[in-house]
This record gives sequence, structure tokens and C-alpha cells, in this order.
Amino acid sequence: MHVFQRPVVRFGALLLTVLYVVFEVVRARGGVVASCLLLFVYLTVGVASVWWWLFSFASRVRRGWPALSKAIGVWQQEPVSRIDETFEYRYPRIMRIRRHELGFDVTVSLLPGQTPKNLGDHVEGIAHTWGVFRVEASSPGRGVVVLRAWFADPLAESFEAPPMPGLGDVVKRAAGLAAVRFGKPGVEREDPWRPEFASAEIGRCDDGSPWRLRLHGTHILVAGVTGAGKGSVLWGVVRALLPAARVGIVQLWACDPKRMELSYGRSLFRRYACEPVAMVELLEAAAVEMNTRAQTFAGRVRKHEPSASCPFVVVIVDELAFLTAYQPDRDLRKRADAAIATLTSQGRSVGFCVIGALQDPRKEVMNIRNLFPDRIALRLDEPNQVDMVLGNGARERGAAADLISPDPEIGAGVGYVKRETQPEPVRVRAAFVSDDAIDAMVRDYGRSSDSFGGAA
Repeated sequence: MHVFQRPVVRFGALLLTVLYVVFEVVRARGGVVASCLLLFVYLTVGVASVWWWLFSFASRVRRGWPALSKAIGVWQQEPVSRIDETFEYRYPRIMRIRRHELGFDVTVSLLPGQTPKNLGDHVEGIAHTWGVFRVEASSPGRGVVVLRAWFADPLAESFEAPPMPGLGDVVKRAAGLAAVRFGKPGVEREDPWRPEFASAEIGRCDDGSPWRLRLHGTHILVAGVTGAGKGSVLWGVVRALLPAARVGIVQLWACDPKRMELSYGRSLFRRYACEPVAMVELLEAAAVEMNTRAQTFAGRVRKHEPSASCPFVVVIVDELAFLTAYQPDRDLRKRADAAIATLTSQGRSVGFCVIGALQDPRKEVMNIRNLFPDRIALRLDEPNQVDMVLGNGARERGAAADLISPDPEIGAGVGYVKRETQPEPVRVRAAFVSDDAIDAMVRDYGRSSDSFGGAA
């Protein structure tokens, strides 16, 4: 909590203000001195209250640590006397307690033979004992564990995505980029702007930093029950890539079996399909184009760089299980499985990214989950589903996606991300993309719509 939001600070400020204004402690001639004195007392009371609170809380944590260590089983017995069989209890030592903006960090020195997992498996119990929202365990060095605690949920309130650049600004910059590319006289060779395509900022992490979702060179699986916020993730990606799509270095393809999500902004997609046959044909067309590009790159290019002639293709498949498990036509189901497996196993290096969203993460529903390097677990029904999405042990490492609140205001868009390069799950929340925001995107960036239903 911020210093000026604490009750003792507000009460002190109110009392001093009343004394100053009502009783006129000092006359107008001493107004400047009184104002400085008021500010000094205001800050002093606030800082003192923070330090007193931290000292008392840290003392309570230290006093209760031996009992807590014994309760979670991280203490050890050492014999003091073999004659009368007396033992001495040892437990991990608290080295220091430091406050951060949203809570505090407790640095613990492990006993010989212990690993960070010994404490990490009990973070939920530690959080309940300390009376905090959440505790996360990490190990910055050998024999040391940092227990980071949050007083309240930093992602409890929903928020909207920041405003997009105007179409006129994008067109102007695109013209400058084209002038540089074609070497027009009087144009600087160093262009300061290039539309973002490799990643998309779609929300924020629980430490307050922006959540940037990697796109180029990976595939992404998004899992969550109905109302978990999968639409916020998908629309966040679309929104972030529209400037690059307007320039021509990115193409957005979409499969939308529900017809109730992506169809709202259909004109934003280079190709769109909502019928079963059309969706499978779209996926097969992407696989064919990917193979053609791979043949062109063979022996010449090792890393794909998007351009207007060879754009970065992002294939978004909403309700992926409709094609891989629930499709009644067996032949279509096999064709969809083959196309998705081909794209996810070979498409990264040649500029193809598949983003699949589904509600049920069971193996019989999605048997190629391991071909998606980056995965997002939004609210799920059961604890074992977390490991199905993020990998074995993710639930034990703190990814409690099954405990996310079903209240849309609190839990929609909240989830855990497991990156290919970072095995530890990260708690995030996707920004809310409203219907008005989608309308604005369609108005500024949309193409003229074709007949609804098939592949555009």
C-alpha cells in the first residue's frame, strides 16, 4: 500500500490541516513556515508508520519461523547427546527481510542437503500462515531461497490496452520505410521506425512489467475454460500486429468455428474461415505455403526476416479442439491434425506461427501439445490440468490456474505463462479489448469484407 493511503498518515494530515485552518496555529505571515512544517510532519508520520509496520511484521515472521519450518517439514534433528538421546532442532535461517512495492522478500539460507523445492512445495501454506495473498519461491544462488510475498493481488483489477497508433501515422511511417527501402534521394538510410512483429505487448505481469508475448519463432497454446479470457489474448495479439500487417510484413489468418469471436473483426484478417471444410483448407494452404517457402530458403537462408514478399504469417485457431477432437467428419479431423502438426513442427524457422485456443487440455483432445513451445494457462477446472498445459511440475511451482477467480472483473484474462526459454511460470493478465476498440480497429485497419462463411 502506498504511504499516503495508510489510515495513520491520512488521519495525521487531516488533524494538522484542521489545526492549521480552523484554529490558525500560525498567522498568515508564517504561512510558508507552517506549510513546510506540515509537509515535514506529514512525510515523517507516513515513513515512520511504514517502517514501524515493516519492523513489526518482520518480527512476527521471524518469531513464527521455527514453528512454521517444523510444520512444513524443513527442520532437521541433530543429536546433542547419544547417552540420553537428546536432539537439537535446526531449521533454515532467515537472512534478511526486505520490502518491495507490493509486499516483502524473505531470504532464507537452506540447510545442508535441502533444495529450493523443499520450500517451493509449501508456498501456499506459507502464504496462509503469513496472511498474504501469495508467496512465490525462487533461488538466486546456491543454498539460498527468496520467498516473495504479495499483500494483495496486483492483477485484481482489469485494465484496457493502451491506445493504438493512428492509421495516418502508420501510413506516414510506412511511406518513409518504403522510401528508405527503394533508396529515394534525400531520404536517410537509417529508418527510426519498424513495426513490431516479433512479439506483442498484450498485458502486464504481476511485478508490474509489461507482458510481451513472443510470436516470431514459436507457437502458442492458450487454454482456459469459458469466460477465462482467451479472447483478450487473441485480440491483444491481433491489435499489436495490425501496424505491421498494414505495412505488409505480417499476415493474419483466422479459423473461427464459433463465429462469435474473431468474426467481429473479420476484415482485419488476410484469410478467414468459419466452416469446417474451409478451416481445414485454410490450414492446408498454410502448410503448402510453408513448404514452398522452406524449399526456397533451403541452402540460402537460416533465419526468416519478414518482408512484403515473404511476410510473417500468424495463424489463429479459436476452439482448436473443434478440429482435432470434436469434428464428426473423420477425414476432416485427420486432415486438420496433419496440417496443424506440419505447421507446428516445421513452421517456426520459415516465418509461420500458430496460436491455438482451447477449453479442454486433455491429451485425447489435443495430442500435439508438445509442439507448442510457449503455453498460457488461464482459469482451469482442475489442478492436474495445469500440468497438462504448462508441463509437469508447473502446479507445484506456483501456477495455480485452477484457483483463479471465476468473477470476470477479477479473473478474466489472468493466467500463467510458460515460455520455452524460461521454465518457471509467470503470472500475467491480458488487457481487455472492448467491442469499441475492435470497432476502431476495423474502421482504421480493416479491409472491405467479402461474403460471410467461407475462406476469405
